[in-house]
Amino acid sequence: MTSEQHQLQDLFQPDQCHQASIDENGHKTLSMRLSETMATVLDKDPREIPPLYGVIDPDALGDVFHPLSRDTQWAQHSPAEIVFSWCDHAVRVQQTGEISITNQPVIPQIGAGVASSAMLSAEALSDSDGVAHEYAAAEDVGTEVVLAVADEVGVEPRALREQLSDHINPDALTNLFRPKVDGTPRPGGYASFAFQGYFVTVSSDGTITLQSELAQLKQDGGNVLVVGDVPDDVFTTARSFLSGEPKPTQYDLFALLDRSPAALQQHATPGQPTPSTGEILDCQIPVRSAGVSEYPSEQQAQNTQITQIAGDLSDLRVALIQALARYEHDTEDSDVADLRLYIDSLRPILDDANIDVATFLRPIQQAVSAVGAVGYYLLSGDRNAPWIRELEADFDAVIELRIGTSGPEQRWSLRYTGYTTRWFSLN
Repeated sequence: MTSEQHQLQDLFQPDQCHQASIDENGHKTLSMRLSETMATVLDKDPREIPPLYGVIDPDALGDVFHPLSRDTQWAQHSPAEIVFSWCDHAVRVQQTGEISITNQPVIPQIGAGVASSAMLSAEALSDSDGVAHEYAAAEDVGTEVVLAVADEVGVEPRALREQLSDHINPDALTNLFRPKVDGTPRPGGYASFAFQGYFVTVSSDGTITLQSELAQLKQDGGNVLVVGDVPDDVFTTARSFLSGEPKPTQYDLFALLDRSPAALQQHATPGQPTPSTGEILDCQIPVRSAGVSEYPSEQQAQNTQITQIAGDLSDLRVALIQALARYEHDTEDSDVADLRLYIDSLRPILDDANIDVATFLRPIQQAVSAVGAVGYYLLSGDRNAPWIRELEADFDAVIELRIGTSGPEQRWSLRYTGYTTRWFSLN
């Protein structure tokens, strides 16, 4: 969720604004329903309030959204929405059919000072600063959005994996805040929607702002499920990819349920050693998947703090949450800290008949998000299995692994923009 979306949540709190739904039976147009709602808020006859046409194109407003499919609503993808001021009230119309009107006329300002903080490539994932893009009011706004996203991704527009028209009506987007027929300008507002892994905001002031969902996840923290019907060494390679080059601000916390500390450290490649600033929580379970010595060498033990968890899985969960809280307390500058949690693996939790996995993981996931960490939860299995599909609904993203023609590959599925990358190499 972007900072602007947080602002909107604060502005349109249910107990601080009037809410209504679009006429589901289709007997009234969106503009008619909106006018009736505003009249109710002002306690006036709809014919007595300033026409909606003065602030936004009513026809474009009615055409800009595509109906949400049941699958899209269930997946909690970020719906498109339009925000503008009318009759000294802030108005929000969402793709879900909700209309919200608050007494505050000021809407959050989206301008050139807000830029995307990373790039999600159509082929791979990498970090890159982005910029807001400007457009002229007379231009085809839909085309400008496609060009801006293609520029950020670094590909030709035709190479983008998604079609803008699958997310929003480009013609209606262009006409929303266009000046009236007589040339009189409209006061304006903005439209927000998801496209190609970005939260796109088109402001009537001529600014297109792109914010990468992946960058937001890295910046604000979240939980990622890493899944695939692949050998253990592919998960090891994936963990190395996710760790990246060790940084002074990086702290890696490992929770081992199906692997020994020795196995973790012995499988660390020379380029991706187990970091010196890290901790291993080793949960003692009857069977290990890796047939190696349970204890690391003296040299390895000096590089990493290892904490033995002799109790059951609930004791491990408590230890994890305490470790996350302790790290947040000890970190001097949380804005530059880089805390990553790796749970390897979820299999023992799934195999425990007395545990509901989603309920068990929820406090850990909440703790990860609370401290701005990124949690990676490793699970061997086919992503298409129903029990994995059900589990992934509680994660912010899913990394799927496979063995491709040129070696181990991955692809990312982002929850709120609903975007899935192409398969690309783990190496």
